[in-house]
Amino acid sequence: MPRSLPRFDLLFRTELLSALALVNRLEVAMAGADRRNPNRIRLQDVELAYELAFVRIFTKWEVVLEQIFLRLMCGFSSNTGQVNLHNGKAYSSTIGRAESDLLNGRSYLLWHNPEHVINRASNTFINSNYEKVLASAENRLKHFAAIRHRVAHAQRDAAAKFDAATMTLSGKRYRASRPGRFLRDWSINANPPERWLPLIASELDSLVAQLQ
Repeated sequence: MPRSLPRFDLLFRTELLSALALVNRLEVAMAGADRRNPNRIRLQDVELAYELAFVRIFTKWEVVLEQIFLRLMCGFSSNTGQVNLHNGKAYSSTIGRAESDLLNGRSYLLWHNPEHVINRASNTFINSNYEKVLASAENRLKHFAAIRHRVAHAQRDAAAKFDAATMTLSGKRYRASRPGRFLRDWSINANPPERWLPLIASELDSLVAQLQ
């Protein structure tokens, strides 16, 4: 009987809630701060915390994608059963062997770009749930990856792609292309209203549950 995937959904949710709790505590602290105190928490501090929280969540998302992929290569069963491998491929005997086969001599693989991950799944598995789940959210995930890149990189290209992402997601650009300003902003389409950081976190949480 195939082994079931570990509960990556629970692990991801724990990281997600921890990151959201950080920004919530800072929001409360800023709201109650004495404006005469030069060491008070300021808006720019809170916006930075939103960026750090987002990176923490998105990094964990990438880790989960990789870890589930490797275990599917080993024959682990998800809620939809075992994946079928392409002809000529066999289930790996260990996680380490799966990783070595997947890397194929490279030092690492990137997991932020959904198109690349979908293609990776398509070339390894036959019509897998893993591929279908990511394909169903590919465009949203590309926008989320652009936000991640803007937090990590200061190049003009990263700023331009971030601006394009926020225009699609929220219908506007943000001053200085600051991800924290966007992540703290309220989504006009959410009912009830919700800031973008917890909204994105919730979407990723849902996807991890579907991959599980």
